[in-house]
Amino acid sequence: MPFTYEIDEDRDYIVVSASGKITSREALATYDAIVADPRFHSGMKILSDHRELETVLPIAFVRAWVGRMEEAGELFRGTRAALVESGTVRYGMARMASILAEPTQIMLRVFRDIDEARRWLEER
Repeated sequence: MPFTYEIDEDRDYIVVSASGKITSREALATYDAIVADPRFHSGMKILSDHRELETVLPIAFVRAWVGRMEEAGELFRGTRAALVESGTVRYGMARMASILAEPTQIMLRVFRDIDEARRWLEER
C-alpha cells in the first residue's frame, strides 16, 4: 500500500507514510480516510513522510487537496502539518501546496529533514 497512517491519540499526532508509486486518487483517498477517522480532530499534529515516494503528483492534485482542506474549514483550526519531501520537484510542489493552503485553517510547512519537521511540530 503506497499510503499508511497511524494516529497516536495520547500525543495528538498523525504519522502518514507514502512510498512507491501513487495516484492522485490514492492520495485523496488517504486524506478522506484521515478526516473521516473518528480519532481525528482539529489541532492535531500531522507528519507526512514522502521521502520514499517515487511519484510527482500534478498541480491538479495539489489544488484538489487544498480545496478539500478549505471545505473542511474549522476541522483544521490549529492543526500543524509537516510534509517531508526528498525530491526537488516534489519539494517544489509541496511548497506550492503550502502557499495555496495559507488561507485555510491548517499550518502547513515543507521540510527535507524529518527531525527538523518533528521539532517544528512540537513548537508552541
